[in-house]
Amino acid sequence: MVKVRVKYFGELHDILGIREEEYDVEDATIAELLLKYIPDRHAGVADKWRETVFATVRGEVAINKDGMPILKNHFILVSGKSTELNYRLKDGDEIAILPPVGGGNAK
Repeated sequence: MVKVRVKYFGELHDILGIREEEYDVEDATIAELLLKYIPDRHAGVADKWRETVFATVRGEVAINKDGMPILKNHFILVSGKSTELNYRLKDGDEIAILPPVGGGNAK
């Protein structure tokens, strides 16, 4: 069992109503954390969570040719570094889920 801390920003913070929380996970990847652990803990907003974080087709999470879910413009950082969804979580990891970044007017 490993303990990880998850931080939510932007719309994800609004959906869940919290800024961060800890999870005890057993041999899990980032994808499993996002698809199972977080929605299970927040069952009342699980569908909204999936539709916000992932690309969906008719309510189902879309997957790529490698069988991994497709993020909807969100960035995942583990201890400050960008990572892939197949990253295997380690004890003490801090996961930040960042929303899409909007731009301003470049002059």
